[in-house]
Amino acid sequence: MTLLIVAVSMFAMLSMAVLALDVVSLYVAKDQAQEAADAAALAGAEVLELSGTTSVPLSVPLSSVCNGSSAKADLWAQAVAAQNHIVGVSPTTVTTLCPTSAPAHNPYIRVTVSRGGLPTFFSRIWSGGAISVSATASAEAYNPSFDAANPGGPPIQIHGVKPWLVSNCNMCGLAEPLYFDSNYAIARGGSFIGQPVTLTLITSSTVPTVPGPPAPPAPPLPSPTAQFYALDGPAPLYCPSSSAVSCGQIGTGTPGLNYHDNIACENGFNFSNGQLVGPGQTWWVDTRSAGNLHARTIPGTTCLIHADTVGSGLGQDSFTVGLPVTITGGYNNPNPSLRLVDGIHRSDSVVTVPVFNCPSVGTCDGTAQLPIVGFLQLGIQDVTATGDLDAVILNAAGLDPASTGTPITGAGASPVPVRLIHQ
Repeated sequence: MTLLIVAVSMFAMLSMAVLALDVVSLYVAKDQAQEAADAAALAGAEVLELSGTTSVPLSVPLSSVCNGSSAKADLWAQAVAAQNHIVGVSPTTVTTLCPTSAPAHNPYIRVTVSRGGLPTFFSRIWSGGAISVSATASAEAYNPSFDAANPGGPPIQIHGVKPWLVSNCNMCGLAEPLYFDSNYAIARGGSFIGQPVTLTLITSSTVPTVPGPPAPPAPPLPSPTAQFYALDGPAPLYCPSSSAVSCGQIGTGTPGLNYHDNIACENGFNFSNGQLVGPGQTWWVDTRSAGNLHARTIPGTTCLIHADTVGSGLGQDSFTVGLPVTITGGYNNPNPSLRLVDGIHRSDSVVTVPVFNCPSVGTCDGTAQLPIVGFLQLGIQDVTATGDLDAVILNAAGLDPASTGTPITGAGASPVPVRLIHQ
């Protein structure tokens, strides 16, 4: 009798144990589904953030960015969800929704992912039905400056901006705007976001002194090259160690010559709407020779992006072209767990640069005070041997002309945070 009882008990215990394997696998699948939904919702909210749906005045209707199927926010969410596997397989279905009743300036997206036909081992003995899991997450582009429930919330300011003042026009005033139109909204619907660009230094030989012929219509995408001024300004707050990759020349700036240090280091100055750059201002155009500035651009940039030297594929992180942009960690990434990993979510190569409009042709020579009209977020791919910068445009933020002197809030897209609000 004892042997019989033990045998029956062992069978029951083993049955419970093997069923526990299926239960655990389902819990794991549920967690993976939630992670996929969270990531997809945050990706969709990033599109809401960069598409002008949080701006004042509202320049882009929410329905044009998220329609539940084929709009940009939907596609980004779907693409990210597909990259987050549930038990080794992409989600079976991904549905998106952007409620039109969202509070003004804080639009959000809701994403639901599901995975059917989950593999089971022992529970199929009692049930032949297919097993599935699903999860839902919502994320919003939260602009605290316009929170209806908390008016007068904390302003948004941009610091750590790199000292590259990018021109809003080809040939510095002789062509239609590249990034921001006359109302400071994002030009051409932001079609340049996700596209490559090469930044070249503006020198006296590249600045037109007399009006040229009428400029042709702006192309669908910006020119593969754009011009920038080297800026000098306050000394940086924090710099990497001189023993870091390619950082041996960093921290050697003298008062008034902080250009290359501010490339690689963190500057605490807060840029604001309508700020002027030029003589007598906090930031001014560095008028040293082109050769001198190129020689400063190269070590500052290679230190910033952790590249062994000039050129691509030399230790720095890399960025894909087209939306959504993805980042792959380079072998010099300071976080060992991110090295040579696809789809990482942060990079020291992601920077913010100001954009200016020339007052008129002939005054864009570095001696005039130039107004900042917006900011670009760039993923720096590499610096060339001639001091040019290869990058991918990740984001754009225009300025509200009615709020000159205040922190950037946006007539195009606002640089607002995205956050999960509930699951």
